Amino acid sequence: MTRRRHFFKSRFAPFIAAALIAVALLAVALSPTGYYIIRPGSAIELQPMVTVQGGHKDEKGVLMLTTVRMGKANVLGYLYAKADPYSELVKESAIHSPHETDEQYNLRELQEMTNSQENAMIVAFRKAGLPVKIKEKGANVVFLVPDMPAKNYLKIGDVITKVDKTKITNAQQLLNSLKGKKAGETVTLTYDRDGKTRKAEITLKAFPKVPGEKEARAGIGIAYPNPEGPVTKREIELPKRVTISSENIGGPSAGMMFTLEILNQLTPGDLTKGYRVAGTGTIGAKGTVGPIGGIEHKVRASDKMKADIFFAPDNSVPAGSKQRSNYEDAKAEAEKLGTKMKIVPVRTVDDAIKYLEGLPPKNGK
Repeated sequence: MTRRRHFFKSRFAPFIAAALIAVALLAVALSPTGYYIIRPGSAIELQPMVTVQGGHKDEKGVLMLTTVRMGKANVLGYLYAKADPYSELVKESAIHSPHETDEQYNLRELQEMTNSQENAMIVAFRKAGLPVKIKEKGANVVFLVPDMPAKNYLKIGDVITKVDKTKITNAQQLLNSLKGKKAGETVTLTYDRDGKTRKAEITLKAFPKVPGEKEARAGIGIAYPNPEGPVTKREIELPKRVTISSENIGGPSAGMMFTLEILNQLTPGDLTKGYRVAGTGTIGAKGTVGPIGGIEHKVRASDKMKADIFFAPDNSVPAGSKQRSNYEDAKAEAEKLGTKMKIVPVRTVDDAIKYLEGLPPKNGK
């Protein structure tokens, strides 16, 4: 008891108490919140990133992909984002499934980037009138549904090549092979992982019912976020080698801009005509442009990099809903910023090409 009284009367007691309080406050400030912070990223020039064998690299302007900065929010970051007009707070469940680890999410993002680059090459070479050969190798696993059986056997990056005795060369065949099967039925999957062939017996389970559905569908639990459908593992043979150094940029949103850069290097002339051209949007193998997230942040990043033009997906939205297309959101953000940057709606890569081809050279040069 005497020692305790002596401590509290010690001249160091206030400093120790203050230090303990500071440590406690720091621990609270750094604790997780279940939110992500999204901020404007960068508008990155594509020409240094993309090289087509024997391609033209004499652009007078630039084509740029756009990014957002995203990271988990602790309490301190959450409070900062609430006060910052250029930050957006998004629930973690809207970024990835609560059952999806950060590693799985990052792998999925990198796989989607790879698929996007492949689609960009296919579209650009075909637009340039050059031959493209595609060999389908199976169904790529890019996302595992929580509480479904596949997650107990498969990993992101696995390639399914057979269901029972049915050979699978593309992801649509996988869906067809499982169509009509009931919960409780068992299938044998053959799949490749890290160059080795494996097998797994998986019992199908009913998916959660969706509104308007009479009977819940059964499946193994693989989902495909691509709006055009499943992702197929492909080998693409092109008459010219294409190298894309995208480093750790993930996701499919740069697809359309990759397509324009590859096409610009493949063909004579200059699509940019001296303009600084930024944009975003997924690219389908047939040249369709799809919506992306965080477009307001990409508009800000492009304006900061003094872009003249910004291509935005003009995706359709359900009639009567309060949703807006990427283009409408981008245009509203540009008006808020008071930028002179032109926001251009696109539904296909042809829309972007046609717009650029119709521009006069910048400054008459």
